Amino acid sequence: MSPGDHERLRELAPELALGIADGEERAWALEHLADCRECRVRFERLATLADELLLVAPTAEPPAGFEARVGEAIGTSSRPPGRPWWRRLALPAAALVAAVCAAGAVWLALGDDRELADSYRETLAVANGEYFDAAPVELPGGERVGYVYGYQGRASWVLAVIYDGLPDGRYRLELVTGDGRRMPLRSIEVADGRGSTGAVTPVGYEELTGLRVLDRAGREVAESDLHDPD
Repeated sequence: MSPGDHERLRELAPELALGIADGEERAWALEHLADCRECRVRFERLATLADELLLVAPTAEPPAGFEARVGEAIGTSSRPPGRPWWRRLALPAAALVAAVCAAGAVWLALGDDRELADSYRETLAVANGEYFDAAPVELPGGERVGYVYGYQGRASWVLAVIYDGLPDGRYRLELVTGDGRRMPLRSIEVADGRGSTGAVTPVGYEELTGLRVLDRAGREVAESDLHDPD
């Protein structure tokens, strides 16, 4: 069993759950599911969802004349006779349900993430907040020595945390705005390589573009680019 087998099963699972996989694929999938508990649990969830979705399908064929009336309405009444249109649409419809099933499987798999997102929104709502942010604090050479956490809300704030890489001592922190202003924040005391400090910012967090760490002589020893997607 290889990682590629798990990926193959994930791709095949919607068709397998709907019963439209061919015999060879179905035989391979059943053999894989017999030996792989992880894929079996995922497939069972997907199959249950497929069953629930298919319950909403009509249990009887449309009444006589229904096909002709629909054809006239959409301008296809002149097409040659053949299988009823709802039967010709069976495969596309199954593919659509398969896509919905796959989305449903993702929804189930991301349950913990949804709970986290709900908690995040509730936390922001307490103080009319808009978002949280985090950015690394780095030395000039790119070595990461800590993080800055920011909050945009009615009262914006930042929390700077140093965890390694700076010599022990006291450092000054400066905030930098988009228009180039520099605003002192607070000093941070680093002991045994660690330190932290935080404060409400004089402007909204969304206006800030950076944080600078300065030594006693005013030299910049580390920095953080806020709102940087990387």
